Amino acid sequence: MKRTIELTLVLLVLMSSVSTYAQVIDSIYYERLFYTCKAWGHVKYYHTEPAKGAVDWDDELISALPELKDAPDNEAFNQSLLTMLTNAGEMGMVNGSIPTIPDSLNNNTDITWIENPIFSNEVREILNIIKFRFRPQTNVYVGEQWPGGAPSFNTDAAYASGEDFPSEEKRILALFRYWNIINYFFPYKDIMDIEWDVTLREFIPAIVKADNAIDYHLAFRELTTRINDSHAFFSSPTYTSIFGNKYPPFQTRYIENEMVITKLLPSVTEVRVGDVIREIDGVEINELRDSLRKYAYGSNDIIIERELNSLIERGDFGDFTMTVDRGGDIRTVTLSRNSFNFNNLNIDDSPVWRDTTINDSCKFGIVDMGRLEPSDLNLMFRELSDTDAIIFDIRNYPNGTLWPMIDYLFTSPVFIANFTTPDITYPGRLSFGPETIGNGISNPYRGEVIILFDERTQSQAEYTVMGLEQFPGAIKIGSTIAAADGNVALMFLPGNIVTYATFLGVFYPDYTPTQRVGIIPDYEVHPTISGIRSGRDEVLDFALSCDFVEEEIEVGRTEIKLCPNPTGGIINYELVDDTAISIELFDIIGRKVRSFKVDGKVGEIDMIDLESGRYYLRVNGEESSTSMLVIKI
Repeated sequence: MKRTIELTLVLLVLMSSVSTYAQVIDSIYYERLFYTCKAWGHVKYYHTEPAKGAVDWDDELISALPELKDAPDNEAFNQSLLTMLTNAGEMGMVNGSIPTIPDSLNNNTDITWIENPIFSNEVREILNIIKFRFRPQTNVYVGEQWPGGAPSFNTDAAYASGEDFPSEEKRILALFRYWNIINYFFPYKDIMDIEWDVTLREFIPAIVKADNAIDYHLAFRELTTRINDSHAFFSSPTYTSIFGNKYPPFQTRYIENEMVITKLLPSVTEVRVGDVIREIDGVEINELRDSLRKYAYGSNDIIIERELNSLIERGDFGDFTMTVDRGGDIRTVTLSRNSFNFNNLNIDDSPVWRDTTINDSCKFGIVDMGRLEPSDLNLMFRELSDTDAIIFDIRNYPNGTLWPMIDYLFTSPVFIANFTTPDITYPGRLSFGPETIGNGISNPYRGEVIILFDERTQSQAEYTVMGLEQFPGAIKIGSTIAAADGNVALMFLPGNIVTYATFLGVFYPDYTPTQRVGIIPDYEVHPTISGIRSGRDEVLDFALSCDFVEEEIEVGRTEIKLCPNPTGGIINYELVDDTAISIELFDIIGRKVRSFKVDGKVGEIDMIDLESGRYYLRVNGEESSTSMLVIKI
């Protein structure tokens, strides 16, 4: 017996030692992968030869990884890394200088990793040569969605198809691709909750050690949520197989910290609008939410809750059970998911726009921006021209109506935003640029503008709010929006994964941020469960108040006439009213170059000593401001 115990103890010690040794080996491998990821991305985006397509840099990584993994010591690791770097070819020499980049427009400020002692002197020398010789260049791995616009990464489609559970080397390639794209081109890297380097260290083991397709795809889905972006969409056949792609015969929203049914198909009688979901298939709803939270993406908390609703609603075709709470009346019902529910729930036969009179004293137009088409604008404005106010309901996704709508609401182009655009010729560099839309007309709509929004207001919908809220005296009503404006780009990754992110930063003309912040309402109004149960739209009801239109708001219009524009030096201005208190002039990158008080309705703007180019004039009133383009020739 004693000998048996001794042998058992020896075996336990040996097993523990083997386990500890394996953990040490793994940690060394993960550390090497961390720095290999950085070195591989550095070469991919800065080295002249991979940039012009002379070498397939994805293939080089796939080929190098087995030796990098099996390297018995750091010397062997560096030799393997050196072979990969040498295969990139000789770094070219390019004339010219590197543009100066302020830290606020540089995604790649810290390159001290090159000096880490994990690298040999030979490896470090190559990495430094690439750094010092680099000059802005085109790159086969990065394109533009339109000239000067958001980047595209469609050339990264290689290795994206094939098996759902790719080899370890291809899984690492997927991680390296995604991490470096975000590292160099994501304009909001600086406002992530967790530093991107920390995220890389955390997810290397999960991607490497994944035992099957489900583990791999769930780990990657969780990784993509770390960019804190409501545009971080994710799809793959495996991911769909996990959560399903069929929907129940209802829609939900997260209201008063509950998952509430807000819309039903007419044929459903088992549940009602306003029912609070307590369980699905016997699992308590908050337990479900907690278990799925790490896979829910979003720029802010309400969007994460919105995405959790979607994950919970989805499932496979067929029946499921659900327990609901109807104000204390608890009942369990059986419903079915199918392929038709989603589209059927979005059928809406009500008028796209309508008018209504409140208390026989004020007349409102109400416009569903999710169904309004550009071709409808002329008729819509004609029919609503006599209203005291138009309520633009943007609790949906518009159809590109903002751009032509400017010419029905404003007398001049609208300086709507400043964009931060990733520079595809200089990975890591962002550039600011102003965006002006529309032309304006001499006789625009003269009533008031009221804008409704909530967590369903995302991307183009947010941009539409940004445009409409510049209407003098515009009133914003609602609650927190998705806070993910800007154009998206796709990323193709091994395992048939496609994921997205926002790659065009959007700021207000005064550089107020929108990402993760969203648009702040003038009146914060939320729906309630009791309101949902009684069939009331509390946000719209709040907007239908004559208090918003009883007083004329001509004081806020601050309209201005300029002559000549373009100008050789002096612009004469005439204010349509006398409410302006100051005029400011900004250059093309948003720097203020002139600012002066207004004294009277006429005056001049001196631009003689300014360089030729585009400028933006902002006329500030007591309650609003108006921006317009001016050109110095």
